[in-house]
Amino acid sequence: MSFELIDAEDPAVLAALWVETFRQAYEGVHAVEDIEAYCEANFTLDAAKAALADQGTRCRLAVTNGEPAGLLVVRNAPCPSPVYGSSAELKQIYVLAQAYGSGLGLFLFEDAVSIFRDWERDWMWLCVSDRNHRAQAFYAKHAFARIGTGPTLEVGADHLPSSILARPVQ
Repeated sequence: MSFELIDAEDPAVLAALWVETFRQAYEGVHAVEDIEAYCEANFTLDAAKAALADQGTRCRLAVTNGEPAGLLVVRNAPCPSPVYGSSAELKQIYVLAQAYGSGLGLFLFEDAVSIFRDWERDWMWLCVSDRNHRAQAFYAKHAFARIGTGPTLEVGADHLPSSILARPVQ
């Protein structure tokens, strides 16, 4: 599987990919109605338009065979936990289930690191649900460490503790 990166420009494509990747990532973790409630609240066309219009946010799509297969969202936002130097947020890396294990997550992660270098940030940080074991394993493999407690994440009726992870950009 080969991948190409493009800047997200079409909010409808971004919103649809957000919804589908989130559904696939959390199927079996949350009730379907909770997943749908979360998507309806967070992955709307208006949310995609706002993300694409925000000068401090970059949205990138990974495309394979001409079709979006994953996405990356980074924000030029400081870490809520203390870090020594400047930081920016790795907001989301989501891939379609058919691309799990293909290297697409790493491909998107490396693009995020490149963006943070361009922004001249010292640290990259993210918030991850304590129940998202797949993501936690991915980030641990890539030298992220827990540096604080994140907010309670609400996925429909589920209230989930979260952690803030960070690592040097290098």
